[in-house]
Parts: sequence; structure tokens; C-alpha cells
Amino acid sequence: MKAFGIAAILLFISVLTNAQENFITWNENIPLQWDDFSGKADNSSNFEAESFAEVKYTYQFNNPRDFHFNVKASFNRNTSWIKQGYKSDALLKHEQVHFDIAELYARKLKIAFDHYTYSSNYEEEIAEIFNRVKINYHKTQQLYDQDTKHSLIATTQKEWEVLVREELDKIKQIKDSNWQEPLFVKNK
Repeated sequence: MKAFGIAAILLFISVLTNAQENFITWNENIPLQWDDFSGKADNSSNFEAESFAEVKYTYQFNNPRDFHFNVKASFNRNTSWIKQGYKSDALLKHEQVHFDIAELYARKLKIAFDHYTYSSNYEEEIAEIFNRVKINYHKTQQLYDQDTKHSLIATTQKEWEVLVREELDKIKQIKDSNWQEPLFVKNK
């Protein structure tokens, strides 16, 4: 029985480790690589590749004035894919910007959470903040793909790469307690 308990614990740790390995947390020093796209390619899709990046959060509640939020952008390796024969540096840069946009909105969400004064309905308020930011996140991702024609317009692709990098740098500077998360729209 003791051996079974140890085996079950090791199996649980192994499953947990594998689940964690399926996700990459955004890191400015570790860009995506094609090996990170381990999902099965959707051959019915019109796209050569697809990234599945998301913004996740957890929080610790001590009292209505004392919250601690953990917000991160994650890349799902198991659902992100590339069709065979389409790997290119340009396409990988395009997919990286999708992940960078996820990080941008993770930062916006963290700031929005941290600058809100919560009431006794804090769970609803947290969900409302998250949903507002999530809507804008999806709009920005769609705008990026539309604007670049899914990476086919090289000059616009480069503009977005620079713009998202600048926005990531700018958001580090935000100290305004009245900050409101605007829709991120590229200036034309």
C-alpha cells in the first residue's frame, strides 16, 4: 500500500509537470520558437499557423482594501500549431506579436485590478474588469491580423512589432491611479 501511495504521488507530480510544460509564460528574453507549436495543424484552416495565447489571473483576498493579483500571459503549446512546410522567420515574428499582445493586456489587466477600489461585491467587480479587458484584448488581436493581413503586409507587420514593443515599454511607466484600460488602437 505504501508503494502505491508513492507511485500515485509521483504520477500526480508527473501529470502536473506535464500540464505546466504545455504552457509558456511570456518572457521578453525568451521568444517563441517553432518547437513551441506542438499542436496538431488544422489543415482545414486558411492560416499557416495559429497561436493560442491567453491572459490568466489569480488573486488572494485579505480584505476589500488588500488584494494581491497574479496576472500572466500564457502560450498553449498543445493547441498552437504550424502547417508543415510553412515555417519562416516572418511568420514566427507574426505569431510572437500575438503573444506580445497577450502580455500587453496582462499588464493592463494587472494595473486595472490594482487601481480599482473594491466593494463587498469584489468577485463580480473582478470578473467585470477581466471581461472588459478581455474584449479589448480580442479586438486588438483581430485588428492586428486584419491590419497585417495575417503577416502578409511586411511594412505593416514591422509597424506592429515596433508599436507593441513601445506599448509594453510605456505601460511600465503607468502610475496614474485613475488609469482606465482603453481599447488599444494603432494610429494610422
